[in-house]
Amino acid sequence: MVHNGIEYGDMQLICEAYQLMKDTLGMNTDDMAKVFEEWNKGELDSFLIEITAGIIAFKDTDGLPLVEKIRDSAGQKGTGKWTAISALDKGMPVTLIGEPKL
Repeated sequence: MVHNGIEYGDMQLICEAYQLMKDTLGMNTDDMAKVFEEWNKGELDSFLIEITAGIIAFKDTDGLPLVEKIRDSAGQKGTGKWTAISALDKGMPVTLIGEPKL
């Protein structure tokens, strides 16, 4: 459960980095994929960063980035919620996964 809770936090950070690169820096998906590839060579080396680079770089059959066609929605199986509840029970903040996203 804790492992999955940490992954939820990692995924939230990846999403926020993607959003900043896209909306604030105006980067295209090819450039974003290169950034994630570079991050995966250093301290941020992880499975999630590795697959993010591949997902962002992947093109649909029409040659356009598939990631731009995916609905911005996510669900969960409950482990993130269980992690947040357990953390609250122990008096530990987990704001990265416990705060509502607007």
